[in-house]
Amino acid sequence: SITTSRTENVVLKLSHNGMSSREAAIIGEFLNSNSCLSELDSAYNQLNDADAAVLSNALSVNTRLEKISVKNNRMTENGRLAFLRAVFDISSLSSCAASNHTCRVHGLERDISVVNRYESFSLNKWSKIFSMLALSSEDSFINTSL
Repeated sequence: SITTSRTENVVLKLSHNGMSSREAAIIGEFLNSNSCLSELDSAYNQLNDADAAVLSNALSVNTRLEKISVKNNRMTENGRLAFLRAVFDISSLSSCAASNHTCRVHGLERDISVVNRYESFSLNKWSKIFSMLALSSEDSFINTSL
């Protein structure tokens, strides 16, 4: 179902629909269009790690989606890592800066929904960069070259 509010936040609820890779590809294309969608509920489906990669890749383009729920799908640690890299890529400061700073991912084992906890894109971005800089000064944790 699709719901909208007075502030034009569009929520797409696709939970409990038996969705798998075919639907994930369609959803990924839709998210790549940077649609007006603010929330996507894809919980309780059959989405796997490959589908997590498709959806998380779309987050590199989509700056409007604020929440995606993937609870109770067939995603393992690899799917969680795909989403985590999309919202907080620690391979370099440049990669971190290019991460998605708006979307919170809910429903994964070893919860990552705290990433992008602020409503402000800028606050999320800078808190990640400052975290990386603090860690890198301790033991060369990351490549800090831009």
